[in-house]
Amino acid sequence: MPDAGLVHQVNVNGPGTHLIAIGIGCYHHLPGGPGTTTKHHLGLGQLSSPPISARAVASWFIEKFDCTERPLASVSLVVSEKTPQPFENPVTGQKFETLPTGTIEEVKTALRQWITRAETDSRNSIILYFCGHGLSAGVQNYYLMRDYGEDNEDPLFGAINFRNLLSGLSTKKPSYQLLLFDACRLPNPMIELNRDGGQSIFVADPAGRLGAAETLQQCPIFATELDRASLGFADQPSLCARAFIRVMDGASCRKEDGNWYVTTHRIVEALSDFQNREATKGDRVQSADANNFAKFRLRRLKEIPRIPVFVRLNDPEKGKLVRITAARANQPTQCISDPAAPNFVAVGEFEAALEIGEYDFRAERIDLTAPASVVSEVVMPTYVDVNLAV
Repeated sequence: MPDAGLVHQVNVNGPGTHLIAIGIGCYHHLPGGPGTTTKHHLGLGQLSSPPISARAVASWFIEKFDCTERPLASVSLVVSEKTPQPFENPVTGQKFETLPTGTIEEVKTALRQWITRAETDSRNSIILYFCGHGLSAGVQNYYLMRDYGEDNEDPLFGAINFRNLLSGLSTKKPSYQLLLFDACRLPNPMIELNRDGGQSIFVADPAGRLGAAETLQQCPIFATELDRASLGFADQPSLCARAFIRVMDGASCRKEDGNWYVTTHRIVEALSDFQNREATKGDRVQSADANNFAKFRLRRLKEIPRIPVFVRLNDPEKGKLVRITAARANQPTQCISDPAAPNFVAVGEFEAALEIGEYDFRAERIDLTAPASVVSEVVMPTYVDVNLAV
């Protein structure tokens, strides 16, 4: 069967990385959906962020994931959205007019095709990103697909059983498995009473990894802690999606064997750092979590990593009056903000990406009517906040 969600594929010589991104925002049988509302709606509704989040993650991997040890081999995308939109591959420009829309059968097919591609080499890495509604009971989780609630007598037929999914994946050939679930983990009585419901997707086959020389490294990560909601902003990528992209870009890097790597060692901490940085702007908290996870390399960086730096002025109104720079010994000065630059926009916070090292951050009035403000900071993972008084 053709893989309708396969939006990027490259023939790699040796092990590679296979990504699937699933974003379920339109739910046919939840309030506001196009179908008959299920009596088991549980107070859940429609979501705008998941399709945008899945598209953003898929696009970043296609455009930026350049791991030399396990290069990107494939990307598949499943999105359930109110108004289906095509996906344009940011590298090839190819447009995919029709994508899988996120029913349980479409998701099952997409996941099985994803694994089939990855089973060619036990050294392969697989990455699953899911964004949508989640329900929990202790360490058991269910992730709801587009047709959740279609059958009122078995609404969880349209959901994935988390523990069974992990069990099945643990017997598949790919040895490096990162699974990121960007969904709520709020407790629900229906899950307490139906812990064995939902879809397993894969059978746990004890012979599945015969011949694999590598030890299985499975790393399931949750966007939020147990009994908490996963946060986002309407019509924007979720907090977790934005944080995940920053992490993969190098913000959580570590040096091993003389090279810089993005690894799973600090991924929970790094996701939490970036999620909470944004969440607290609305007086909220969202810390990532993991029951247990393996530590392995996700991406080898080709260059010295560049770390996010956020620069704020004590008086944001003066942003249009000062030029902000960062200087490091024996390196060219880097401009972070310049009111004289074309298309300049004064904002409350300016962002830059700088190599690891010690910098002097300088805010100088363009009319030179006051002394410059200088602050020294060491730029290092995961990010750095710089505050300048002007």
